[in-house]
Amino acid sequence: MAALTIDHAGPGFGSIVEGYTPDLLDDPEATSTIQELFDQRGALVFRGEELTYREQVRICELLIRKPGASTGHGPDDDNWYVSNKRPGSAAPFGRLQFHMDTAWAHEPNDIVSLYATELEPPVAPTSFVSTAVGYATLPDELKQRIQGLEIINSAGQIRRRGDLSDVLLSPVERPPWTRKPLALTHPRTGATLLYACEQNTREIVGMDPEASEALLDELFDHLYDPSLVWNHEWQLHDLACWDNLAVQHARANVPADGPVRTLRKVAMPMPDLDQDQLPTYASAE
Repeated sequence: MAALTIDHAGPGFGSIVEGYTPDLLDDPEATSTIQELFDQRGALVFRGEELTYREQVRICELLIRKPGASTGHGPDDDNWYVSNKRPGSAAPFGRLQFHMDTAWAHEPNDIVSLYATELEPPVAPTSFVSTAVGYATLPDELKQRIQGLEIINSAGQIRRRGDLSDVLLSPVERPPWTRKPLALTHPRTGATLLYACEQNTREIVGMDPEASEALLDELFDHLYDPSLVWNHEWQLHDLACWDNLAVQHARANVPADGPVRTLRKVAMPMPDLDQDQLPTYASAE
């Protein structure tokens, strides 16, 4: 196996991997190395290699150990982008709060990935926090207070935490929601996760609304403390892959008329929902 260079870039999670090439997709030693690293670090950025759509899909399947998880992503489905220039793209402008994709689904995406196909500086970074690190570093008193509590995560528009004037909101006609433990056990790694997020968590079940918001504010102040945030500065052909349960992501404001920022997206598995239960985004045009 060719030597891999690994830089543990984030605060207790997240690594940048150099030297991983498409021919290593069929190398058992390389596969085992990146799978173990993904479980340990939660987010990986593969740097410097030009990748096809199918290679991006295969890397995601390998990381979550689910061959065929890309059902619904056929060989010709290279059509899902986050971009301020490419027509029909998702989230074309604005700021995104910290969230987990499909956090409102009974079975959320296991993995989300973005591949930088076109960039012009200055590029808005993608910010990450680890829900595993967030829980592990909680004060004991807060850990005790959240034991046994459950939350409602919703795809509806939730407004909270400071100035939201530049936040991109995503209207949903019939927003789906789920009820899950606030301290969630990761199904693959066994780690305990702080599962609330500022974009999707509607409430703590059974608590007075004011008390619910107050406790969520305490948790978010800890989870999103700048010392626990990894701000990934994009380079062309970076492939960022993250465990969608163990890592939340956000981004700074992206102007519609600003520098080109086009990222090809793959997320899997996809929840089975009606079209009007999915978020929609304003056009960049």
